[in-house]
Amino acid sequence: NLDCLAPDGHLVVIGGSTAPALLDLGLLMSKRGSVTATMLRARPIGQKADIIAGVTRDVLPLFASGAVRVVVDTIVPMEQAARAHQLLESKQTVGKIVLDNRTQPAT
Repeated sequence: NLDCLAPDGHLVVIGGSTAPALLDLGLLMSKRGSVTATMLRARPIGQKADIIAGVTRDVLPLFASGAVRVVVDTIVPMEQAARAHQLLESKQTVGKIVLDNRTQPAT
C-alpha cells in the first residue's frame, strides 16, 4: 500500500488482520505520508451504529450506482476451499477470492 501512496498521502486501514504487520517508516517518511488505523470491534456500540448508518447512507449508494465496484480475482467452489487459501497465501491475487457455496446441479 505504501508503494501506491501519493506524496503527502494518507493511508487508512480499517479492520483486517490483527496479526503483526511490517511498515516501512523510511518509505512512509520519504512520501511525507501518514497512516490511520481503526476497527469497529474496539468501539462502543453507539459509535458502531453511527458508522454503519454513515456507510449505509454514503457508501452503499456508490455500489448501487456502479461508481464503486468490488474487484473479484477468483470464484472458488466451497468444496475447493483449500485452493482458495492457497491462492490467498500465494499473494498473487488482485481482488477478492469468493467462496461459492451454491450447490452444483447434478450432471
